[in-house]
Amino acid sequence: MTSAPACFAPDPQGYVRHWITTGPQRSPYGGPSGTDDAMRRAAIGPHIARPPDAAALGEEGPFGQPWGFTAPGANIFVERSAFFHQLTVLDLYAATDLLADADGIVPVRLWACGTADLWLNGEHLARHDVPRYMYPDALRLDLPLRSGANRLAVRLQGLGVRDTRYLFGLQVADGGGNLAVRLPGAPETTAALAEAEAWLESVAADGRDALIASAPPPVPAEVTVADTTTPWPTGEPRFGFNPAAAFGLSVALRVAGQSLTRSFEIPANLPQPPTAAPAPDANRRHHALHIAAGKDQRVTGLLAHRLLGGKPAGEPTVANSLAGIEQRNDCADFTLAMLLRLVALDLATPAEAEQIRRVARGFRYWPDEPGTDAMCFGSENHALLFHGCQAIAGRLYPNECFTNSGRTGAEQAAIGLQRCRLWLDATEAHGFREYHSSTYMPLTMAALMNVADFSGDEALARRAAALVDRIFEQAALHAFDGVTIAPQGRVYRNVLYPHTSGTQAILSYGSPDAVVAFTDWLAFVASSPTYSPPETLGDTMRRPAATTYRENGVEVALAKTADYLLTSLAIPASFDRADPESAAAPNVRAGLFPGSRGYQQHLWHATLGRGCHVFVNHPGCTFDQSHSRPGYWYGNGILPRLAQRGNLVAEIFDIPEQHPIHFTHAHWPSDAFEHEETDEHWAIGACGTGAVALWCSQPLGRRNEVLTGRELIARGRRAAWLCLCGSLADAGGFEAFAANCRRLAPAFDPDARCLRWSGCEGIEYPA
Repeated sequence: MTSAPACFAPDPQGYVRHWITTGPQRSPYGGPSGTDDAMRRAAIGPHIARPPDAAALGEEGPFGQPWGFTAPGANIFVERSAFFHQLTVLDLYAATDLLADADGIVPVRLWACGTADLWLNGEHLARHDVPRYMYPDALRLDLPLRSGANRLAVRLQGLGVRDTRYLFGLQVADGGGNLAVRLPGAPETTAALAEAEAWLESVAADGRDALIASAPPPVPAEVTVADTTTPWPTGEPRFGFNPAAAFGLSVALRVAGQSLTRSFEIPANLPQPPTAAPAPDANRRHHALHIAAGKDQRVTGLLAHRLLGGKPAGEPTVANSLAGIEQRNDCADFTLAMLLRLVALDLATPAEAEQIRRVARGFRYWPDEPGTDAMCFGSENHALLFHGCQAIAGRLYPNECFTNSGRTGAEQAAIGLQRCRLWLDATEAHGFREYHSSTYMPLTMAALMNVADFSGDEALARRAAALVDRIFEQAALHAFDGVTIAPQGRVYRNVLYPHTSGTQAILSYGSPDAVVAFTDWLAFVASSPTYSPPETLGDTMRRPAATTYRENGVEVALAKTADYLLTSLAIPASFDRADPESAAAPNVRAGLFPGSRGYQQHLWHATLGRGCHVFVNHPGCTFDQSHSRPGYWYGNGILPRLAQRGNLVAEIFDIPEQHPIHFTHAHWPSDAFEHEETDEHWAIGACGTGAVALWCSQPLGRRNEVLTGRELIARGRRAAWLCLCGSLADAGGFEAFAANCRRLAPAFDPDARCLRWSGCEGIEYPA
């Protein structure tokens, strides 16, 4: 609006993104035990508080903390999502001024994860209660604005329990084009911050060795590259650096007492990952233990040191680990599994063994035992870790009373072993729930190794070892150019760099043909007295594959040749399409059905080499550094219709208005291609002996928020994508491959939600 220069504006979707905040104040949860959602409700105060009497940048807020400003970057929400190992009550206030040209009623949507109270000019307008895990929801209401400045205030309450999405947002209908936003406080402060933010958002990578902005920085700025901070040259719009160490970097400037920072990644500056030198199993085991021993502040490092013959002082490591277990922090089962392994291998000192015995007897092994805490019991890896810990601790201390449950060790062992059997029964019959997970499969492997080595049940041990074999074999089956690539039941941002993943570490341990990677969890298999990986992994890695198989309710397709790998999940799976209403359709129960809310599933992946990967997802948030699940690059907010036909993957997204993210995007590594051509709807690239083509029904644009040179964005809630892989030799070269792809002439009917291409019946979105 012309009457308020140097202010912020709502973004093109109408989100008011610039607020001052104080908090969140954190306090321990003292309410009743119950489900996570029940405790979330119990954590919220039932009364409506008064809004802050005054709010101004830098002044003291309701919690005795100053009001501060955080540049939102690409985030449409005010978000403080984080991971909480203990139950924590959260309380945050926010304020901003909305400037209007005239009196009027403005429709808005108030988004929240948590419980949000909204005030306008001191009057309470609404409480929007979303005390549940993960998904933000919107409440529609009208703002009676008056001409000039209107003070908006929000209080956001929530419960921090493990990965907690904690946010609110205000979206003005019709984009809010006649409104402006000013931070409470001096107008010149808003003007200075607006100028600094605009400059920061103009910064972009200029090749591999420089950053460039629209102008010189308005105030002194600094760039941090590889832990070295250097001033941005005064009066210069460009900052140069050595690309050799510049994969991750950040730019920061300080204005009106506030720090504004932006991070970048330049994947072209990542060195090519090496392949392991051939080595016999014994040497590979020794190498993994040496790497683990280098991290001696962790229990796995202590275990590795002692297996290698060293006797470093372990008291601080063990004491810190035991403290987290006694507090029942989330992931305490991880640490207890390591400590019990240390005892079972007879590697603990007498003092350590006594401390571990005491803590193991007082631990909470399952929700049927007393306790109120943030520990996660239900996920695949956690469940078996808890069961294995219960069985092993019970076997180690059979005649002692376990003080939390009142059971004897022998009783705990019997219960834990039975739960291990049931876990194995389900996994053997249906497959892994966290299939191919680059983060969680190493944890599941570690849990299985504890069962295999220390359950005391020979049949159970054989079954556990067989599932470890299966983990190694699946990693090898999905390997291309030394890197394992697969759809995943639970994925994180390391999907961008598969050669660094936990499943890659498993493959690296199992075969010298794999790219080298490491995870602490390898200490479990490397410390096993009896287990060795299958000897055929190298052959499996090199062998072409064309297969479809089931994995716990999903249908995995894999096409692997000497030139490319393409793999995906069918959504819905063929057995669900045959009878989608059937109670026996596990895919539907798992939520893998078009239009369902997604989670951390990685749906498809194409690769032409260890550094050249292509995939598409519907983000769960609008910015790359969110702690939400699903995230920006990992998982999907809404699941598509998806099908693979040999060397081709097709998918249709239909994102409802109730979801705040209105676009899909592709990871498209321009820097990794030897040949590339793009236009409004096509992106085609070649690397090595293979080629990949990506088509989208929506116009494709480039975006560089954090990741530079690797993002294609398609705005629109209804979109179709097509991906094709092929051999350059078979096609007759890059130009011929590109021409063949274009001749498919894909066409998408958004009303019918139907995608067709030449020579194929295409795919349709289920009714």
